Amino acid sequence: MAQRLLTLFFVLFMSVSTAYSQVHPIGSILQNGLGGETTKEEAKSLPDPLHLTPTWWGYFEDKKVADLRQAVIDFLNEIEEAALLLPEENRKKEATKISHISANLFAYVALVEKSVKVKAPAFSAKEHYNVAELLAIIHRERELSSDLMSTRENIRDQERQARDLSRQISQQFVTYFETGENSPERYLEALKVIMQQTELALLNERLRILRENLTLAEEESNLLQEVKSTAIARLTYSEAEFEDVEHRLSDAIVRLQEANTRLLREQSQLLLLPETTVEDQAVARLRNQRVSKEKINVAILEAQIDMYENERDTLTLLATDDEGTDVERIQKDYAERQRSIQELQLKAKDWFNQNEAERSSTNALLADIETRGGMNENSFLAGIANDRLALIQETSVLLQKLQTEIADSQFMGRILENQLLKYQGVLLNTINRTKSALSYAWRNVKQLIRTPLFTIGDTPVTALSFAQFLMIVLVCWWIAFWLNRVFNRMGNKRGDDKLPAYYLAGRLTYYGIILFGFLYGLTAVGIDFTNFALVAGALAIGLGFGLQSIVNNFVSGLIILFERSIKVGDFIELQDQKNGKPLWGEVKEINVRATIITDNDNVDIVIPNSEFINTKMLNWTLKEPQRRVRYPFRVAYGTSKELVREAVLAAAEGLPHTLKGIPGRNPAVWLVNFQDYYYEFELVVWLTSRAVKRPNGIRAAYMWAIDTALRENGIEIPLPQREHRFREGEILPIERVRRDILAQEAIEEAEAEVEAEIAEREAKEADKKGRDR
Repeated sequence: MAQRLLTLFFVLFMSVSTAYSQVHPIGSILQNGLGGETTKEEAKSLPDPLHLTPTWWGYFEDKKVADLRQAVIDFLNEIEEAALLLPEENRKKEATKISHISANLFAYVALVEKSVKVKAPAFSAKEHYNVAELLAIIHRERELSSDLMSTRENIRDQERQARDLSRQISQQFVTYFETGENSPERYLEALKVIMQQTELALLNERLRILRENLTLAEEESNLLQEVKSTAIARLTYSEAEFEDVEHRLSDAIVRLQEANTRLLREQSQLLLLPETTVEDQAVARLRNQRVSKEKINVAILEAQIDMYENERDTLTLLATDDEGTDVERIQKDYAERQRSIQELQLKAKDWFNQNEAERSSTNALLADIETRGGMNENSFLAGIANDRLALIQETSVLLQKLQTEIADSQFMGRILENQLLKYQGVLLNTINRTKSALSYAWRNVKQLIRTPLFTIGDTPVTALSFAQFLMIVLVCWWIAFWLNRVFNRMGNKRGDDKLPAYYLAGRLTYYGIILFGFLYGLTAVGIDFTNFALVAGALAIGLGFGLQSIVNNFVSGLIILFERSIKVGDFIELQDQKNGKPLWGEVKEINVRATIITDNDNVDIVIPNSEFINTKMLNWTLKEPQRRVRYPFRVAYGTSKELVREAVLAAAEGLPHTLKGIPGRNPAVWLVNFQDYYYEFELVVWLTSRAVKRPNGIRAAYMWAIDTALRENGIEIPLPQREHRFREGEILPIERVRRDILAQEAIEEAEAEVEAEIAEREAKEADKKGRDR
């Protein structure tokens, strides 16, 4: 039980030690061991493999470099002596572990003895620098940055390994303490602990060296940054360097022409090869890889030329005695080169992805060839695949070189930009850069708008031509819209009788100008009307099936406009199909799809044009704006008919809605019928054109005037009279009702008496039963 408690206590401390130390399995918490001062004494003595303590490795750490090798030798002798406890067979099996431990210990000694040497800085500050020296500094900076990144990544990986190994040592120590002392199993567990501890020590020493190298590299990087800043500030011009740049530039241009020639040759060979068989396809892929390689070669030379041109322009600006420098040209060329470098960067990413995909595909092909029978049976395909793999590797190297050339060109571009800023000043530099950016943007816009979007027949339609088409249609629509409004205003000024003619002229002008604009726009785009006729025929078929209702309404609207059965300003009446009530109103607009009618309640009603063609419709003002209406009224028998006529006519003529002064259209009062108890008259009146369009209100006004005139002249308006006669001996209805009420009351009294008797009888019976008990 005590041993188990000790083991649990040890595991707890081992877990805490992992977070604080990578050198000892127990860490800084157990540096003094589990046994206080006794553990310190044990740490000074040679560790016994059969009685290891958590701080046993401290024995080697406390040793000086001169004594460390002898301590390792002594410890190895202890391990070999303890191995005598093992049987002969197990001793041979564990010899490999002992050899591994020995190699780890001597490697640890070698690492402890190794010291990191401080190198002299490769670059130091100078009074003057040329471009070549500045580029050398930049190359060293990139190399150092790559080394720093790799070292930091290596340190992170080894620190992770050290943490994992510390946890394994802690777990292994638990197993070691659980085995019995002076037993072969304990020795075997001790070997595992020692081997893992020596590997951890090696890791820690490597980490120490990596950290020291990282510190030195960071110091060199900081120094290199200062040297670079100084070199940029102290950059000078020399005639020899300018001539050298010109020579390198001309040489690169010649090599670029040769590379383009090789690229064209490879592309032509690729096009001539058929891809009918598997072998042909393999050869085609090989040649395609060669084309990719030549494209990268061309891109490398283009990047070099951009860098040389940046360097040449930088030296031009550095030449202080050079007057009349075309700075605006330099600014513009630099902007062009900057954009070309950005395009090369994008291409380089695509080429890298394609190259890696081709590498995976080629490796898969080689594996498939090996599976299907080996290289001997598929020697041709295997040879092509190997050649392609070699080309892929060469392409990878070229891609790395391309990245370096792009980085050099971008750096020289930044140096040139700084020199432009110094030479021109902030304001002028900003103006020139803005002009260059606007020029580039305008060139891109022109290229974009000339790019075909789609084709109609054989005619490509670009963004520019499509914009021209839209502009023409919009201008024609604007002209048609305003002309239509002008015609409507002229019609309103000339009066209601002229409005329909002007409205028709406006609508026809509107449709005609829009049609002209559409056709002219198609001509401006360059569309052949022969092809357009075919498209129009297909469109007509589509309209016939899919847009039949819209086309029907459009054609109906044209018929209405030309036939003039309905005009703007007409007052029409339609039968409402839902409730059967008449629907009337004034025509306000006749549009492409529908006609707008406004009723007397100022409600706009949109009616499809086809409704006016297919249904019955009343037009109150088709030929003439005036209309005759009839308002009936009745008068009691015995009234003077002449008085009635004079009174009603006077009332009608007193209203402004009555049409007066036109022969044959004066108001009149007609006696139209004799009823049971009254005369039936009608006021027949012709209404003005304005009154015709207000039927409900005008009817109300005339009926009001008729009633007022009759009352003022004492003319009786008859009411229906009814007389009821009852036969002799027949009971009157009121008497019948009274008798029914009395009979109902008698029935209710009788029912009440019967209920009272039943209740009295039940009470007596209950009383009798009580007495019997």
